[in-house]
Amino acid sequence: MTNSVIKMVQAIEANYGMNPNNWPENDTRLKALHKRFSDPTRNVEREYKSNQLYKGQQPHREQKLRKAQRLLDTTNLPKYKIADQVGYNKDYFSALCTDGYLDDSKWYISRKHLHNYEYYCDDKLIAEGTINQIAMKLGKSPSSIRGCTLSSYKKYKHEHTYRLVKIR
Repeated sequence: MTNSVIKMVQAIEANYGMNPNNWPENDTRLKALHKRFSDPTRNVEREYKSNQLYKGQQPHREQKLRKAQRLLDTTNLPKYKIADQVGYNKDYFSALCTDGYLDDSKWYISRKHLHNYEYYCDDKLIAEGTINQIAMKLGKSPSSIRGCTLSSYKKYKHEHTYRLVKIR
């Protein structure tokens, strides 16, 4: 997607020169770029007539963005559920995050597996740390470390039984 935007801008520059002041406003490529990268919080089409503003009241779209940001910062919900709670389409919500209108850095930190675990083999502690640290210590992949928590692993007998216990 980024390459197509760069190619489009290069084609516009080839046609009209490097100075954006010389570019015509009715060019369909410029309209498409403007529509893609315009500020969604100021999009007039998203404002409904039924949302009358009273003195001191925030506009509806800003309330939705603030609520979405608060949910991203404080909950561990998947993004599609946050988008549903706020009232956004999941693709539009994702675009808000990628375009920088919503900061999802705290959400990513809480969603990453930064928890500490203890990894046991037959009730003997082998390693402890995050899943990635345990995997590096044992020379296994993180998915094989997580595999011992699956119900399909637990329903069969094994020569050595592995357990992964969350400690924090």
